[in-house]
Amino acid sequence: MEVPYDYSRMSRLRNYIMKRVITFLALTSWLSSSAVLAACDENIAESTPSSRFVLNGGKAYDQQTKLTWNRCSVGTVWTSDAGCVGEVKLLGLDKAKQLAQELGGGWRVPAIEELYSIVEQKCFNPTINSRVFPTVTNFGEGAPYWSDTNVEEIPSLIYFIDFIDGAIDGHSKGFPLAVRLVRSEP
Repeated sequence: MEVPYDYSRMSRLRNYIMKRVITFLALTSWLSSSAVLAACDENIAESTPSSRFVLNGGKAYDQQTKLTWNRCSVGTVWTSDAGCVGEVKLLGLDKAKQLAQELGGGWRVPAIEELYSIVEQKCFNPTINSRVFPTVTNFGEGAPYWSDTNVEEIPSLIYFIDFIDGAIDGHSKGFPLAVRLVRSEP
């Protein structure tokens, strides 16, 4: 005896599976492209607690290092109701330095030690205090930010920090990376 094939049941099952797959793919694509959800180890003390910073709109004064940071990456702007909005602009180092000079007010690309001072040691994805610096964009291969420090062993390379995993590496200055500007306070 032959069992009749239930085409409607198979069709519903196929539709159910396809909806789940599409939802999964859309969610993973969204998470990997822009949204960054920090994962933090609660057994490690914060290296950049929010109490260390005095926040004033789009600026964050670091009481420990005496530096003022732009809370938003270059290309985005601060709004009181939404934080950093816009699209992060990727620049070569020379363009980033030129932009900082044009802004005036002492803004500059940070040295590697300065940039590393805002890396949050207890968190990854991103490795930054997202209450102070609310928007870090994963460009598919991390969130690399320029410093203005040459790699001593290979002077043609400039250090950068990937704020997804906290890695420090070097790149040629013409390569486009993200920029977070800083200025020294008297």
